[in-house]
Amino acid sequence: MPPEPAHDLPAAESLAIWLEACRAAGCPERTPAEVVPLNRAVGRVTAEPVLARRSSPAYDAAAMDGIAVHAAQATAGAVLTDFVVVDTGDPMPTGYDAVVMREDVTFVDDKAEVGKAAEPGKHVRPVGEDVREGETLLPAGLRLQPWDVAAAAAAGHENLTVHQAPRVAIVPTGDEIRPLGSRLEPGDILDTNSLMLAAQAEELGCRTRILDIVPDEPPQLLAAMRDAAATSDLVLFIAGSSKGRGDHTADVVAAAGALAVHGVAVRPGHPVVLGVAGRTPVLGAPGYPVSAALTFEVFAAPMIAALMNTAPPRRAVVEARLATGLNSTESSEDWIRVQLSSDGDDLVATPLTRRAGVLTSLVRADGIVVLPAGTPGPGAGDRVPVRLLRT
Repeated sequence: MPPEPAHDLPAAESLAIWLEACRAAGCPERTPAEVVPLNRAVGRVTAEPVLARRSSPAYDAAAMDGIAVHAAQATAGAVLTDFVVVDTGDPMPTGYDAVVMREDVTFVDDKAEVGKAAEPGKHVRPVGEDVREGETLLPAGLRLQPWDVAAAAAAGHENLTVHQAPRVAIVPTGDEIRPLGSRLEPGDILDTNSLMLAAQAEELGCRTRILDIVPDEPPQLLAAMRDAAATSDLVLFIAGSSKGRGDHTADVVAAAGALAVHGVAVRPGHPVVLGVAGRTPVLGAPGYPVSAALTFEVFAAPMIAALMNTAPPRRAVVEARLATGLNSTESSEDWIRVQLSSDGDDLVATPLTRRAGVLTSLVRADGIVVLPAGTPGPGAGDRVPVRLLRT
């Protein structure tokens, strides 16, 4: 008999159980490495440390337009005949150890009068000021920013070795779900969750594939899960994760591999399913859109980050004063959507509806207030940390 799945545990414990189930099933810990040109590297994650292949700058360089001088001769008021006119970035002439800025020089015939004394090394960029050849420029596990690839180029690189973008398959399920653009009858629901979850995954650097909608029939659900798992690094199964008559995701995951978690102590998102199909992690996201979005944030984002050997993005946090009090639940961590407004120099957080089916509550929300399970809810006027959804 397979072990009973964990249920109603906090998010961190549930995530740890899922990761351990993936390890036990032999799921690849990382996506393979590939080499990409610098102009396609932004947003990717380095698979190995990047060492400088050359120093930057590669020579002692003038840091200002002006004249290269011998600092000992370039005292204030000195009139020099031994100098070399240089522009910013020029190599320093041999034997010269300082630059006097053009603004501090008066030229008279072939002489230069120094208005401000120079010091050795003044306005000179020494070789390797930015980075020296052989030095570690970028660590492994770094999500590359535009300035990172520019620094790599300056250090002699044309390509970088990065982790392949994780392949994420999104499987919408349900007899009532219809493709976008469909004409709806009463009881029909547009498949907006697939669009949303694919965008969330792509924002983290993944390649996504949305499969056709699968009806609530266990054999078809199992076939779709196995098909998705065979060519993906992560499968997101939408809906069917609760315990209603048409909810088969947990049983299908168990049949396809291993069911690790069914239900977590997080609201919205309580009926989430976490498991493995073959050697591929599977997340069964609840059908309510807010639950699906936050479930991705809590569980899929860390899994995707782990596949690329990096940390999940951290949301900025601000402190705000609650406009109204909040009631916490004894058994679950609550993620409360809030709007932010200004009151002088103060920020005020106004809670929005907690209903998991109200997608526009995420549209209107500026951030999330997380209430730990079993703690007294903060009252009106209390200051709370808010994780920003928008910048």
